[in-house]
Formats: sequence, C-alpha cells, structure tokens
Amino acid sequence: MKITLTEINYQKKPGTRTVWIETERKKREITEKQYNNIINSAPFFRRLGGSEYLERGYTECGYRVIRMLSTSPDKEHRTERLFDFVWE
Repeated sequence: MKITLTEINYQKKPGTRTVWIETERKKREITEKQYNNIINSAPFFRRLGGSEYLERGYTECGYRVIRMLSTSPDKEHRTERLFDFVWE
C-alpha cells in the first residue's frame, strides 16, 4: 500500500473570522505506521485545546480517514492533511 500525504497550511486573514489564506503546500509519501501515528494523535491535540476534524471515506484500502483538519488553540493557524491511498 502506498500513502501520499498532502499537507496544506493556512493562516487566518487579518481582520476576518472565517477567511483562510493558504501559506504552504507539501506533498510526500508516508508509511502506514506514520499514517496511524498521525491519526492517533488527534485526541492528544484536542486535550491541548486545538480542534481536530477527521473525515472518513471509502478507499481502495477500506474505510479510512482521508482528510484531517487541525486548528491551533489560538485559532490563527490551520493545517489540512489529505491522504491518498493506492493499493500495489
């Protein structure tokens, strides 16, 4: 199984409450162990005061988390992680 992670960083537009500006985009391949560590870290960051949203969907490899949206505790930064699964 091949997992591609696309990580998009956003910063809140000054003077607004709901408008986000993309600041950086990175794409890389990760292992299944790294994927599981990223997904299992969500409760930890929720306890720190951040917001974690996990979106699940059907993939070639089963029903898995395909999108993770993390907002920092100060609500000024947001990270979106998109997972793409390919069965080899």
